[in-house]
Amino acid sequence: MHTELKYRFLIHYTLSFIGGYLGLYAIVSRADLFGNAQTANLLYLVRDLVGRNFPDMLLRFGALAVYMSAVILTVWIPAHFSMDLRYISIGIDICAVLLLGFLPSEMSPVIALYPVFFAMPFQWCTFKAPGGYNSSTIFSTNNLRQFTSALTEFLMKKDSAQRDKAKFYGMTLLSFHTGAALSLILYMVCDIPGIWFCLIPAFGATWLVSADIRTLSPEAVPAAGYLKISGQKEQA
Repeated sequence: MHTELKYRFLIHYTLSFIGGYLGLYAIVSRADLFGNAQTANLLYLVRDLVGRNFPDMLLRFGALAVYMSAVILTVWIPAHFSMDLRYISIGIDICAVLLLGFLPSEMSPVIALYPVFFAMPFQWCTFKAPGGYNSSTIFSTNNLRQFTSALTEFLMKKDSAQRDKAKFYGMTLLSFHTGAALSLILYMVCDIPGIWFCLIPAFGATWLVSADIRTLSPEAVPAAGYLKISGQKEQA
């Protein structure tokens, strides 16, 4: 791990932990719904449209609108305000976690996951994986594919770059599913308020972002993917 990237790697793994934690929380507490992505929600929306289940379709459409609004804001906010979007994203995660612990178990599972439908895409669009890798912190399909292909390449060719790539994606998968496992354990012990444990890694991520900023010179900030002066966010 490059020294100048160490905090960004730690941020990525911490956010992957949060993504796994919220992902499994949604499944076990809200009728097997996965709130981090929209694939299943879109399929259910089509099912409800064809089956003319319009009340449920409206709830699903609301979830889609919430998800899309988060993506829109990650584009709009940097264009109008001078701030580091990473702090906003983690703040949204914290607010979502606080709110989720108060929502009663008997309410509509789709509505109950609206905070997740907003927080996770905002996180996904805000944080870019370090080291030039393409990796999401909120779901695992591409991470698993990248890990498998990199490990295969390394075993075939003994390429150190593929070894490093396999380690990165392996650590991302481990972080994500460690968060998922702990989420299940605390849900079994504490029920819905178990979600509040996720505040600990969220505040930890805030500290890591601050530490990352302190290590960067003004000239290095754009290279990290964030413009500190204008607030514009670019992909490194």
